[in-house]
Amino acid sequence: MGIAEEEPENKTVIIIVDSDGFIGSLNTHDFHHKICHTILLKFSEKKAQFIYPATVIIETVTLLQGRLNQPELADQVIQTVKANQIFIEPIDVEILQKASILIDLKRSKHNTLFDAVVASIAKKYDADAIFSFDRFYKRVGFKLAEDML
Repeated sequence: MGIAEEEPENKTVIIIVDSDGFIGSLNTHDFHHKICHTILLKFSEKKAQFIYPATVIIETVTLLQGRLNQPELADQVIQTVKANQIFIEPIDVEILQKASILIDLKRSKHNTLFDAVVASIAKKYDADAIFSFDRFYKRVGFKLAEDML
């Protein structure tokens, strides 16, 4: 038998946040709120680095303000951004080009360019997981944060 490779104890766990995980952590009425709280607690204890793609901020605020009719939560996100309390990853041409390779517009209307951008950033950072409940990420080779609990 071979020796299993172990993660170095001092390696920072990197989690890329998607909008469904972000919304679930903010909205107490969200179906995923309880598991989101557990995920945040567990990975905060591990001192994980949560990375929020800029597109996730935009998508989250738009969904909270519009479809979910939660303007106070949308404002909470804006205030968090203004206070520089989260690590926001900018989106550049290279990320968009990589995302455009991942997206298949004919296959699914549910997997969006937003999702492909998140996956591209996860690849860029060699992320340990994506904080989402979207199975698209598993199909393209990533772990979901809930699978690491």
